[in-house]
Amino acid sequence: MTTTESVHVSQEEYVGGRRASDRLRTPRETVARMLDQDIGEPEDTPPPRDCARGELDDMTTTCCELATGVLESGRLPIAGAMDIFRDAATRWARDGVPLGRIQHAINEGCALGLRTAPRVADDNADAPMVDGTVLIMELLDAVTESVSDAYLTEFRTLTQNGPRHDAELLDALLTGDGTARKIADRMGALLAEDYHVVALHFPNHADEGARRGDAGMMAARKLRRIHAALATLDADCAPIASVSATGGTILLPDIPGVDVDELVGRFADGGQIAVTATTASAAIDDIAATAPHLYELLSLVRRLRYSPGTYRIADLVFEYQVSRPGLGRKHLVTLIDPLRDSVDLLPTLQAFVESDSNRKKTATWLTVHPNTVDYRLKRVEQLTGLDPMKPSGLRRLHAALIADRLEARRAPVDERIS
Repeated sequence: MTTTESVHVSQEEYVGGRRASDRLRTPRETVARMLDQDIGEPEDTPPPRDCARGELDDMTTTCCELATGVLESGRLPIAGAMDIFRDAATRWARDGVPLGRIQHAINEGCALGLRTAPRVADDNADAPMVDGTVLIMELLDAVTESVSDAYLTEFRTLTQNGPRHDAELLDALLTGDGTARKIADRMGALLAEDYHVVALHFPNHADEGARRGDAGMMAARKLRRIHAALATLDADCAPIASVSATGGTILLPDIPGVDVDELVGRFADGGQIAVTATTASAAIDDIAATAPHLYELLSLVRRLRYSPGTYRIADLVFEYQVSRPGLGRKHLVTLIDPLRDSVDLLPTLQAFVESDSNRKKTATWLTVHPNTVDYRLKRVEQLTGLDPMKPSGLRRLHAALIADRLEARRAPVDERIS
């Protein structure tokens, strides 16, 4: 009999005059108490912890609930009930959760029914009790098999098709010291003639600001998921990558079918973060000259607090020129100095620029009437001599806003992270 076949019992399991499954009516509370005794509170567990406490609870509770159904019905769950475990195992393989920790949670859940059942006082109940024990053992076998198969399958995929972390090769291409082809030959790697050069910034995951023990674990998990996203690329476009939990650099062969925006989207979905990237195409011998511009543009996007996404040089030409330090930028800042005495004018002008000169959208963002926006823009014209309703005036005011932000945030940000 296989582990997925149904097992029939002539009667539901009774122990000490009551149904054994009655003891499992509140599995979540029971699991929490059990794990408190087993691993203690999160603060008592030395970081980094292998698996978040809530995930242990979920896995153990699900097994406990399945055990309830097994004791009540006298048969194993249908094969589809194992899908939840396969999905979790695949995800946790990507996250690097140790398989032994997962199996421990499964064992505890399946054993919980037997642990909480009262001892048998009636010798006539021995047979049903043995049948119930056998069912729980077969349930444990079925769940363990499903989890192990899915986990190991995903692990093999990641190790066989994972991203190459060719730090030496990447450094040679970024410095342009002429050794890249020799290094590639030594590694047995094929180099493309042209590459998409991608500079990346990864913000903290929301959970990285949680408890001390969770922050490091969540940063590592985010990075593993980003690596898993890289592993999904076809072999023909294998990247040369060096990434950390905060960002990095990727070189993607510039061949048909390779989409940088799609890759950045995979990073965002996998890491559950809002990714910012700058990118440009370059011949292999021009990568060293292209990369510094991309790091500078990435710093510029962050300093201007632009929305996350993928930016190309053509998207930031205006901002790049305005960002050049000197008398011109300082002069631009003085154009909007007359607006600083009002709490409304600068925010209104900024919203008007960001809305592509749309009065109604600006009013909606600021939760005011469109006529109020018109009045404030008129005041901007009176104080600065520049009419934001005209393209020529709006361009200069927009440049002044960019220069003002940059003058207020002069601290450089190094975006090249290896």
